Amino acid sequence: MKGIYKKEFKEYFVTYSLIIVIFIVYILMTNAGGSANYRNLILFGAKVNPLIDNGQYWRLLTCIFIHIGFTHLFFNIYSLLVMGKFCEDIFGHGKLLLIFLFSGIMGSYVSYLLSPKISAGASGAIFGLLGALVAYGWSSKAFWRSGLITNLLVVLGINLFMGFASTGIDNYGHLGGLLGGILLGILFRSFQR
Repeated sequence: MKGIYKKEFKEYFVTYSLIIVIFIVYILMTNAGGSANYRNLILFGAKVNPLIDNGQYWRLLTCIFIHIGFTHLFFNIYSLLVMGKFCEDIFGHGKLLLIFLFSGIMGSYVSYLLSPKISAGASGAIFGLLGALVAYGWSSKAFWRSGLITNLLVVLGINLFMGFASTGIDNYGHLGGLLGGILLGILFRSFQR
């Protein structure tokens, strides 16, 4: 049994490493007074526009690893586990990490440009994973025949609808991350030919 887990971690080490980092940040924030605590959000690197205006550009990256409350953490970790492993199979370790970080930063940047609200979370990066898969597989008959593209489009549609129908969700971050993932998916597809 031990060997199976070791092989699984080795096969998906980027996905599991990202989850571990996100979970450690959540535990640290919880121990420091709570992941929804405004002071902790600022301290740990949430997207706070006035601070970014003052040169704290690193917040566009650090906010990806912060989650506000357990429900937020749970859904993003679950989504990352499913999408991350799938992307790691298709793109490999390095490209998965690139998609996650680039899409996350793109999501943070679009949110910074269009929303004054404080925000955090890996959702933009996860939308980027979805976008990369759709863009990468769009011209593949095998992806369409398997139903993968249709399923991914349904998942994207439902998540975007839920985001627009709910308050407190940073849809600009989702859309920015999606755009980042689509760009990389097209790029990876182009270089594969």
